[in-house]
Amino acid sequence: MESEKKTDKKERGLSPGPEVEEFANALDSCLAPGLSVADKRTRVLDLPRKYHENAIRRLIQKKPKRARDGHGDVDMDAYEPVPAVTDPADVSKMQQLEKEVQTWDLVRRLLPLRYPESRPSQKKSLFSESTHSTQPASARSLDELFDTDPILKERRAVIQWLQTNASSGPDIDELARELQQNADRGDVIAYGWLHTRTSIKHRKRLTAWPHLLERQSPNIAASHVNSDGAPLVTNLDPDAAMRQARKLEPQDDYFERAIWLGCFEHLRRGSSLDTIRDWCQERTEMWRAVSMSGILLPADGKENLADAPPPSIALWRRMCLSLARNGGADDYERAVYGLLAGDITSVEKVAKTWDDFVFANYNALLRTQIDNFLLGQCPPDVASGMTQSFPSFDAIQFHGDPEGLERRLIVSLESQKSTMEEALEPNKALQASLIANDIDRHLYEQALVITNDANKDERSLLLPRTLSDGTDITPRKFFGLGQHDGLRIVAHIYALIALLRHFDALEGNAPDTRANAHWQYSQESIVAAYTGYLFQANLDELIPLYCSILAPPRQYEVLSWNMIHEQEAEKRVTQLKLIKRVGIDVLQFVETLAKLVFEDLGDQSISSGGLFTERLSILMDGPPTARLGRGIKADFFGDDDAVVAPKEENAVRSLEWLLEVEAAWPEVLSIGVQVYKHFFKRTHLLAARKLMERVQFDSILQNITNQEVMDWATLDDVDFWAQQLEESGITTATPEEVMTNARNFRELECLAKALDGLETLGSMVAISAEYAHVPLHTDLATDKRSRAPTGDRNFWTAVGDAVKTMKERMQPLLGGWLLASIEDGDEELAQLRQDYLPETILGFVSGLHCAGTSLSRDHLLESMELATIVAERNSDLTGVFVKAGRMTELVEAFAACSKALAVATGEKRATGSSSKKLREMGWSRDLWAIKQ
Repeated sequence: MESEKKTDKKERGLSPGPEVEEFANALDSCLAPGLSVADKRTRVLDLPRKYHENAIRRLIQKKPKRARDGHGDVDMDAYEPVPAVTDPADVSKMQQLEKEVQTWDLVRRLLPLRYPESRPSQKKSLFSESTHSTQPASARSLDELFDTDPILKERRAVIQWLQTNASSGPDIDELARELQQNADRGDVIAYGWLHTRTSIKHRKRLTAWPHLLERQSPNIAASHVNSDGAPLVTNLDPDAAMRQARKLEPQDDYFERAIWLGCFEHLRRGSSLDTIRDWCQERTEMWRAVSMSGILLPADGKENLADAPPPSIALWRRMCLSLARNGGADDYERAVYGLLAGDITSVEKVAKTWDDFVFANYNALLRTQIDNFLLGQCPPDVASGMTQSFPSFDAIQFHGDPEGLERRLIVSLESQKSTMEEALEPNKALQASLIANDIDRHLYEQALVITNDANKDERSLLLPRTLSDGTDITPRKFFGLGQHDGLRIVAHIYALIALLRHFDALEGNAPDTRANAHWQYSQESIVAAYTGYLFQANLDELIPLYCSILAPPRQYEVLSWNMIHEQEAEKRVTQLKLIKRVGIDVLQFVETLAKLVFEDLGDQSISSGGLFTERLSILMDGPPTARLGRGIKADFFGDDDAVVAPKEENAVRSLEWLLEVEAAWPEVLSIGVQVYKHFFKRTHLLAARKLMERVQFDSILQNITNQEVMDWATLDDVDFWAQQLEESGITTATPEEVMTNARNFRELECLAKALDGLETLGSMVAISAEYAHVPLHTDLATDKRSRAPTGDRNFWTAVGDAVKTMKERMQPLLGGWLLASIEDGDEELAQLRQDYLPETILGFVSGLHCAGTSLSRDHLLESMELATIVAERNSDLTGVFVKAGRMTELVEAFAACSKALAVATGEKRATGSSSKKLREMGWSRDLWAIKQ
């Protein structure tokens, strides 16, 4: 057991962060007893916000801070850089935290859209494939459109999430720093094209031309070039370069690109119109803010529609598309107009990340829907004329069938070279499944990866392998068992989904048919794996909470394989209180635990009545000796330090769990009998002894009746057991079954006790025999630990006590042991009786022989009494020895006792003497005395 405890300690060495308990506490508050379903739904819908804030807080704490000496005021002009994180482990942790922040941000945006607190029962879940509705009820404003179209609202939420992600990136000025430096204008960010303006002024002075330069003769105009020799624009209009097909000075070209990069980033990050105006005003480029203000979709959700009639805004979008496709001097300029027009190709050209590509497509889908709305606000002839004269990009038509559109987009990014690596990262893959409304499949495949990982080296009881539906799975796309942060995230996402679906069912809403039963069982392995992590992190008290999310029978199975490790009775009581608090049936739990553990023992490997794996061997080899008889083997149970097989230790623990629940006592008896049979069939005596010591029949009986052990005859009364069942309110067992199980349990326990008593005596005899020949030297006389000299009264008193215990424990085996159930047809008990009884009684005879020669001849007299019991006409022992072919051994053993009694030289010691009793029975040792 000690080595087992060390093993458990080693396996449970994980040190979890505070977020593990914080997440659990937040979840627990949502499921507090007494809350209505509506209240629970409200709290669960708010959980992603709490988890999001928790992740943000941890990220802030993880990021390095500027060091301060604490003296004086802070010099705001002094630039003090934030120290860079260089430790790879810290970098990885920060990156994971950033991804977790993004994941919870996405969940908190999408979850309320698909699981609102009050919704029609027919509405589909976010986590089922989206239903692309028909044209929503006519809306009169853009805000009303977003409120009435669930698909538009969801896409808007995804765009806001992508905008928020982008906002957490580097500062926009930092992104444009290199371009700004190449613009060769120092820190000046205003006043437009400085270098081009200078060149134009210089040209006018050089040619003494007071008019516009484009009015100069072609010969003179041909020499008007920039520093690279390319034709230079002749005026500073914003569209001069495109209109004249000329270039700017190279430095101004960098400046222009920097400004367009900034404009794109502001749109990509969802900056508000005020922010864009201020940014453009700093650069004296207000016309750009105006050109981008037709339809702004800022991250704060305050959509801005230009103060213009719908036809004008629709036309503006088409002009933006024309610029994106046919105009612009730079990719970012075309991307800006492409983003405003809802184009995909021009925006994807500057996309760098997975987020950028998703944004390009979702922005196009959203703006297409808005354009359709605007056209619906126009007079029919105006709308028709506009669509015929000015082309627009229809992203919905581009993506094809609306059903499964999002999933096709996500799958395409997994195979696209520029996004494949990022798309297959577990956090991003999880986010993608949420966006694609394919979370059920993702969780199913995630569970398959986890269970495959758990069963890689050996079969896992907590996470049994489940059959795949044949889908090809890319393991690196999912979290592994060792990625505890990822496991925590995905487990809680599953918990949110499962709880909300459960609330739907309780409220009578249409069930989600997307997740079939096979998928659900597999998905539950995610939570099961997380409970395994909690166990390893010594957070056992959190396990019942997460098991309560699972559906029976998985709920009880996962709880069982976690709780089976608990060794302390006080902690078992505490766990049962927690289990009851979260709404799990404690009786069902302990019964499931015991059944699962017994099934895991694999008792089917030995058929009823078949040969046992190993015969019981108590006696030493060779003929009986005058002093010891045959002699009992010392430690025939096995080494006391040996660890009982884990499966068998679990079987004993499962019965201890059953004992903690008052109404489970019939199962204690029923399963206890099966466990005893299993141990004895395999001669696993150490395990049988543990069961005998830790689950005692007397304790079971006292728990049932709240009284001390009464007359044993009462236990064979069916009415007594009927009364106990009635008082306990148990209807799942019959009095006859309980009576039989109680009798069998008690009699098998008697065998374990008898064997234990024999082994104790055999070990003490071995100690006395080992030192019988050692003289009492001074140096050895002090070695009390290893020597039992003849005069050691304490030792021989202990031997006498062992003999007394042995005789008491053997009595139940000497008459009718197991016969009642054998007569009822129990073949396993018949085989046990046949295999154990002859060897045990021979061991008893040898024990009496040894006690008679070492303590008192009265024990030899008792062996003679035992001989008469065996020889009686109605004895049930004779047939056992005859059938076993061991009657000769028994006769020789009794003969050896008789001889030892006859040649005994006198009374040895009176310890444990039973002379009075023997004399009352007509025996006297003087009958065997040999006169000298």
